[in-house]
Amino acid sequence: MNFGSWKIILALISLKTYPKTSAHTTATTGFVNFEESNNSGIDPKETLNENSTVVNGTYLTENLISTSSSNPAQTSFEKPIEPADCSQREKNRKQPVAKRSSRLRKCCPHGENLDIYRENQSNSMCDNGVLNFQPTIISAVLFDNCIEDLEIETSLDYDIGNPCNSSLIYDDEEDVFFVLQDGSLLIIDKFGNESYTVEENYCLDIDKSGHFFAFTCVTQVEEQIAFAKVIFVAVLMLISMPCLLLVSYLHMTLRLLRNLHGLSLSLMSLCLASGYFVHSVVHIYGIPNQGFIGYVIQFCILSYFFWYFCICFNVLLNVWYKLPCCIQLSKSWATFNFACYTVLAFSGPATIVALTVQKGLPGMPSYFLQGLTESIRDSQRYFIPPVSTILFLSFLINIISFFGFQRMNGYEKSEKGDQGQRNSFDQQKYEEVKKDAKCVSLLGIIMVISWLLEIVTFYSGSNSNYLLLCDMVNGLQGVWVLLIFLVVRRRRTIILRWWYDRGSHEIEGTELQALSNSNNPTLT
Repeated sequence: MNFGSWKIILALISLKTYPKTSAHTTATTGFVNFEESNNSGIDPKETLNENSTVVNGTYLTENLISTSSSNPAQTSFEKPIEPADCSQREKNRKQPVAKRSSRLRKCCPHGENLDIYRENQSNSMCDNGVLNFQPTIISAVLFDNCIEDLEIETSLDYDIGNPCNSSLIYDDEEDVFFVLQDGSLLIIDKFGNESYTVEENYCLDIDKSGHFFAFTCVTQVEEQIAFAKVIFVAVLMLISMPCLLLVSYLHMTLRLLRNLHGLSLSLMSLCLASGYFVHSVVHIYGIPNQGFIGYVIQFCILSYFFWYFCICFNVLLNVWYKLPCCIQLSKSWATFNFACYTVLAFSGPATIVALTVQKGLPGMPSYFLQGLTESIRDSQRYFIPPVSTILFLSFLINIISFFGFQRMNGYEKSEKGDQGQRNSFDQQKYEEVKKDAKCVSLLGIIMVISWLLEIVTFYSGSNSNYLLLCDMVNGLQGVWVLLIFLVVRRRRTIILRWWYDRGSHEIEGTELQALSNSNNPTLT
């Protein structure tokens, strides 16, 4: 083969290998350019599509559809970009799950907004609202430094109040807030290095300028109350319950005790027993006390104080009107009088509970609570002030009744001087009313002392042991009612007669003589 033939063969081999070499050179050149582009300060996140949002390195995408399978393969001349969704990231272990109990926690009651003092933003209070509270609620899936919005319309009920002893304050001018579908708060810092945080213990509200503020807990209120103390006081309430039920049963069953005073006392005891029972069970078993259960407890406890006011007023009515005018109520009028007391004792608490529901405040009374935050103190606006007012009015009525008894002493003296007055003035009824007044006044003193101790417990910021003694006195109110109206009142003869009628007790001669001297009581 001559030299010219070798040149033709070499030329053909060169033409065959050139495309492979050229392609390899082009690919190598494209990879180098990507590295240079990353080192040149260009942020690869800027290449995300328009449906994705980047906040502080966190991708908040608007859909869950993965685009990795639908996009064509990258050519050798395209720069690699970040994925447009979170499909290639790892899911967080704890995901927000919507439940029936999921709630958004609002700092201020319904119809009220925050009033922030700009000089010191830790001081805040609630005032009449001028703006509607409409926070952004989203349904999302949480990934590592990535959040995907499911675009599902979500609404949540509100819980009112700040659950924190001390709080961190976030402002929407510096942070981005989203409420997740389970009621937790998603906070994305616009300028910080952290990706995002999720807070379960918080409250959120808006001020009059339209800015949202979030208060997240450093320490929670519940941690300040020892569970053992709560259980101990709850057990005392359960001890009071049978005492109250016994007083209620005897005054409803025994004919000699079933008068206007006895029926009012019976319902008063029954209301307190119901409130104590539900209240103690809720705390012992850890039942959520928001909503209907809290309002039931509030209604029962308030009814107890309203019934006490009715009993005090009944004593006042007897000593200033019925006894001086020698009025004997018929059965129909006595029933009407008792119906008026019932309407007052139940309509008053019902109105207060309705206002509580309207404001969205929890109905749970202040027992077992400490007003460590302003929102907790504000939550008791429809319990502590009404009870304090009722006790104050009852105290005034008892004082007026005392002067009425001083006035009645003149009737006793005139009875001794003029025998004709004996037929018109009912001395036995006077003695019964006088004994009732003593018992009511004694119970009033215990109630006032217990209530003052309750206020000290609620407004005290400490966690001292003496606060437990205050709660103990309050939890034993049922025992005090039993001792006052069945032991101090000396109802032993009437109760034993009731057992005698059932054949389970033999009455002695002294007791029979006491019963023979007693006439059928009139409604008082």
